[in-house]
Amino acid sequence: MKTFKEYLTESKKVYSFKIKVAGEVPEKFQEGLKQRLERCKVVTLEKVSTTPIQKVPLDFPELENKEVTVFEVVTEYPITAPEISVDVKNMGLDEACFRVRGSNEPTEAEQVLADSEPSGEALLDENDLDKGTGKIKHKDYFGDEFNKGFLKDLAKAAKDRKKDGVQIEFKLPKAKEDKAGAKSAVGS
Repeated sequence: MKTFKEYLTESKKVYSFKIKVAGEVPEKFQEGLKQRLERCKVVTLEKVSTTPIQKVPLDFPELENKEVTVFEVVTEYPITAPEISVDVKNMGLDEACFRVRGSNEPTEAEQVLADSEPSGEALLDENDLDKGTGKIKHKDYFGDEFNKGFLKDLAKAAKDRKKDGVQIEFKLPKAKEDKAGAKSAVGS
């Protein structure tokens, strides 16, 4: 049997965030942020990418003609995006110039899907389209004949379960009638 310490080391969890800074990044921003987040045991803090200057940068609709620098932070101890935002703000950055997002936030997941490159492969193959003809036999999927066959299959499955000794129906005992409150106190 494993000890508690072994279970604890196996279940090590990390918390990852992306910090996006629009415009010029201050000198020694990365080192200063790492120092501020040391209380959460920073595993990695690295500059992931810098976008080219854009007319309206993504995530910053109020800014124009700015580049966006993306940093990725991974910590061992739990921390939230607002806590990281406070640390970044205390470093002297304006709130309109940065965004902090967790890797599990819906907007970040959408961003990852939008950034992924299309593979160029077709999503449907010839095998997906009924042997390449593209025609579907409607009798195989709905209608009176399909419904009758479906009911026969259900009955057959019920008989098979009954033969195996599996109890199919559960009957509730009849409830006793409560006669209290059946008659009016004033009279009827």
